[in-house]
Amino acid sequence: MDRLRPVTLSLSVKTAYFAALCTDLLSIAFSGQALAQAPDHSRYRVEIQAPRELRDMLKSGLNLIRWQNDEGLSPALLERLVDEAVHETRNAAAAEGWFAAKVEASIDREHEPWTVTLRIEPGPRTHVKSVDIRIEGPVNDDREARKRLQKLRKEWSLPVGQPFRQAAWDAAKQKALGDLSQWRYAAARIVESRADVEPNANTAALSVTLDSGPPFRFGAVEVSGVKRYSEAIVRNLSPIKAGTTFDRDELTQYERRLLEANYFISAHAAVDPDPAHAEAAPVRAAVIEGPSQNLEVGLHLNTDTGFRTEFHYRNADVFDRAWRLRADLETGFKVQSSGLSLGHPPRNDGSWINPFWRIERQDIQNLLTAETSIGVGLNHGAISAPSGPAVSYHIAEDRVTGEPVAYQHALYLVYRIAFRDTDDFLAPRKGYLGTASAGFAPSGASTRGFSRVQGRASLLQPIGPDDLLIRGELGAVIAPTRAGIPQSFLFRTGGDQTVRGYEFESLGVPESNAIVGGRYLAVASVEATHWIGANWGVATFIDAGDAWDEGRFRPALGYGVGGRIRTPIGPVRADVAYGQRVHRFRLHFSIGFTF
Repeated sequence: MDRLRPVTLSLSVKTAYFAALCTDLLSIAFSGQALAQAPDHSRYRVEIQAPRELRDMLKSGLNLIRWQNDEGLSPALLERLVDEAVHETRNAAAAEGWFAAKVEASIDREHEPWTVTLRIEPGPRTHVKSVDIRIEGPVNDDREARKRLQKLRKEWSLPVGQPFRQAAWDAAKQKALGDLSQWRYAAARIVESRADVEPNANTAALSVTLDSGPPFRFGAVEVSGVKRYSEAIVRNLSPIKAGTTFDRDELTQYERRLLEANYFISAHAAVDPDPAHAEAAPVRAAVIEGPSQNLEVGLHLNTDTGFRTEFHYRNADVFDRAWRLRADLETGFKVQSSGLSLGHPPRNDGSWINPFWRIERQDIQNLLTAETSIGVGLNHGAISAPSGPAVSYHIAEDRVTGEPVAYQHALYLVYRIAFRDTDDFLAPRKGYLGTASAGFAPSGASTRGFSRVQGRASLLQPIGPDDLLIRGELGAVIAPTRAGIPQSFLFRTGGDQTVRGYEFESLGVPESNAIVGGRYLAVASVEATHWIGANWGVATFIDAGDAWDEGRFRPALGYGVGGRIRTPIGPVRADVAYGQRVHRFRLHFSIGFTF
């Protein structure tokens, strides 16, 4: 048990306060005194003289603050609140590492409203002198776990030299426990923890002992919560194989697949941490079914494509057999599109068949394109970014402003791979993610035969409280010429998510007064974000890239600064970038993590 116990500011009035309040009011009533006299002393103001960090915390936690506008408060109860505030303040200061804080309180009754003053001299703050992390159990004989144990100790969140705070101490222990129980050792627990504070030296010696418990393996999936759909759907979406090593990331991925499948509005996956079941721990998947049909309407504005409206209709139970239909319509100044997609229920290997149709029209950089495509894919993995083969047929026409219309068609066979390993889905800070594809269009079934490869990846690495993002993209179309190849298979770049400092898709091959796609693409970017607070940051970046058709690669550079805001729907970015090739500054705005 901790030698120093957590201190929690009370957010409710004690029973004694209620009793005193009732007694005072009854006394006034029976003595015949006018209640109108109460407001003379019942309302008061509070001044807190303390360091800002402590002052802000007290303002949100003291009962003295919460009761200051109560019209029924008596002078006697006010004195009790002031005495309690002194006690609460000492506890709050101790919880933040000030164990020798001096607290004084006074009430100025000479002026209306009365003024209560709290003076806090926190004194020297206690800092962490030493940290001793001990780990017991079978994990010590596990060679595969050695790097994880080293990482657990290295990433201890309350290191030597930091101010000792009770909340930080509790969080550090829970993080260490979470790191140990994340992989293989699901029943890990805290055996003992101590925080030995030396008041005279203003130091704290921390020690915590963890027990790993036995190694765990996944067992069978147990499903609860389904009514309309079959339990097989829940099981088939699982990436977990019975008998494999327990990994909490697999459970997180499982939950994400369940939610992305559009069958459920809530999903939770966990194992039974009972050591008795360690060899085959049951995976308990609990879901709540959502409505089978859903309509979403959205309005969007960004600096790439301007203003647009979106309509999305989903039906997750077509034919009453759990087929998933999605219909999309997007209208904007530069891009208009519509599409239909039908998804087969996931099969027992987690894969699903996905026939689709799409039509899109674009007017970008004086190049007007229109394309219709129809195809079918065999998918597996994440619903939002699946992997697997697909075949599609494309009919396209494009026209450079003032030039004749050119017609193309292509039968395209492709294999796509999506990969991701990040610490968070909406706002990742560490890990990598990306996609890769390789395909070809046979000459007999296309205007021009070609092969195509493309890959993009992002690497995220925290550096203390700050973030580093490195991203890159490469693409190539293997053909003797770009003529006869639909524009959707060629490359253009520039804009919010590629090379900042340039208009959307303005980097490509000049043709007449337009920019058309080229056969090659290369983009790279490095971005560092310094976080000023929990949710606000300033970024500096440099981007380089181009799309071209012949000759050697000559990258267009863009660099600048921007603001970042963390939100529940992903990061918000506003950047000012200088495009070196065009000698202009440009504003870019986007929401969400794109890869």
